[in-house]
Amino acid sequence: MVSFNIELNSDPVRNSKEHTLMLRITIKRKHARIGLMYSVEPGDFNKNAKNRKYIRSSHPKHKSINDYIENKISRAKSITADLEKNGKLVTAQVVKSLMIEPASHDFLVFADAYIADLKVNNNIGTYKKYTAVLNSIKGFHESPTLLFEEIDNSFLNKYQSQLKKEGKEQTTIHGYLSKLRSFFNKAIEAGIIEQNANPFAKYKLKLGRPNKDRLNIKEIVLIEELNLTKESILDHVRNVFLFSFYNAGIRISDILLLKWDSVQDGRLVYIMYKTKKTHSLKLKEKPLAILDKYKGTGESFIFPFLSDRYDYSDPMFLHNQIGSKTALINKYLKELGKLAGINKKITTHTARHSFADIARQKTDNIYNLSKTIGHSSIKVTEAYLPSFDENAVDDTLDSVIKI
Repeated sequence: MVSFNIELNSDPVRNSKEHTLMLRITIKRKHARIGLMYSVEPGDFNKNAKNRKYIRSSHPKHKSINDYIENKISRAKSITADLEKNGKLVTAQVVKSLMIEPASHDFLVFADAYIADLKVNNNIGTYKKYTAVLNSIKGFHESPTLLFEEIDNSFLNKYQSQLKKEGKEQTTIHGYLSKLRSFFNKAIEAGIIEQNANPFAKYKLKLGRPNKDRLNIKEIVLIEELNLTKESILDHVRNVFLFSFYNAGIRISDILLLKWDSVQDGRLVYIMYKTKKTHSLKLKEKPLAILDKYKGTGESFIFPFLSDRYDYSDPMFLHNQIGSKTALINKYLKELGKLAGINKKITTHTARHSFADIARQKTDNIYNLSKTIGHSSIKVTEAYLPSFDENAVDDTLDSVIKI
């Protein structure tokens, strides 16, 4: 007796109400189970499904998931039939092993597993970025399977064209394709595919020019001198922006997470949220004056955007909170720019770009600048600087040619 059924894993996915779908293979009363790439909540699963409609129509992806399930069951049946036809041993474990072997060459299966590991390891920011790219690819391909060998130059060109049709900027498209390339690199490292199967070995990614508006010192002062209501949201947003600028462009995620125990003997010592590395900065007069405005609040957080009332131990919740607060701050930074008469796009990252740009004009030591900003490499720092630094070119010419 041979049967193929779909069931839910008894344990939910970590930090989720969803359970992974399982294909149960039964041959002569012996079972073998294969984890599938989708997970759903119990309420969306129809155990006694008719016509193989295991996922209820109320689920937004019911059609694609049911098609995927049907594909898996059909493959299991085909493998079983081939074994019987060729007079080979037919057991649940044999069918399972033959099901799993080619699955490793399915890009979607590999990518889902890689992304799941990111989530388990609490790499939430990276997890969300790669999830967005994978969802984009699934939407473009519209099939439950996608072999690595199907992703060739033609596929990449068509995918890039689709992203352009969706209105994405070239920098965003470059980011998507870079992450797709990373999937291939990880698969090569894992021994799943060979290096010669990597289409990116010859496929050139076109890098757009990101719009990284920077403010000069005069514009920073304009924001600083705005007459704002004390302790208003605009006042808090200005303080956060200026605190970032005067502390070497500290990232907004780090500012939001700053606690009073980070202020130590006239220095700001904290673990960077993005890199998990410790960073230390000497606090100068202006950031110290900003800190004075927030003393005595009774909160462990310095700035009033996160609160001790909430538990931020869940990495996903913390990441979402940082994202929502950043969006709020960016909204009011736009208003601050208008009030100051600055015709530039101002975001939390503008403080970082502005500091890097102004500091570059005052020092020739990019290594020191990179360390001050807290970049992982000098290359990252160079990307922050103007693509064509006329002052640097003029200084070099003056120093070399004395005529």
